[in-house]
Amino acid sequence: MITLLTKSQIGLTKALEDYLKVIYIIQIVKKKRIVRVRDIALFMQVKMSSVTSALKKLSDLGLINYSKRNYVELTDEGKELASKLYKRWEVIYLFLKDVLKVKEEIARRDACKIEHVISKETYDAIRKTLID
Repeated sequence: MITLLTKSQIGLTKALEDYLKVIYIIQIVKKKRIVRVRDIALFMQVKMSSVTSALKKLSDLGLINYSKRNYVELTDEGKELASKLYKRWEVIYLFLKDVLKVKEEIARRDACKIEHVISKETYDAIRKTLID
């Protein structure tokens, strides 16, 4: 089966996926009306200049609306992709924490690493294990 990538998914690195997911967490999961560069930098424990660079790339890909000294907002396409990224991370995290009994902080960190390299088959098996 051939999967067609959207323009925004071409060139989307692991780091950019993480930034997109963090914006989603702040805006949607934590229900903050406004997302600032500072919020993202604090959440990810990175420099604000790193965030600004990533936001420009995500904006160029059409995944966020952002201009210098303004707030960050997910586009519809960005929100859809970020939601998928977050759900993939969450399933892996819950599997590590609840099924394998990995400590919460380690499960969070490892899920973030695993989500980028896991095959669809393995992910589907984990998701099915949690649902059953």
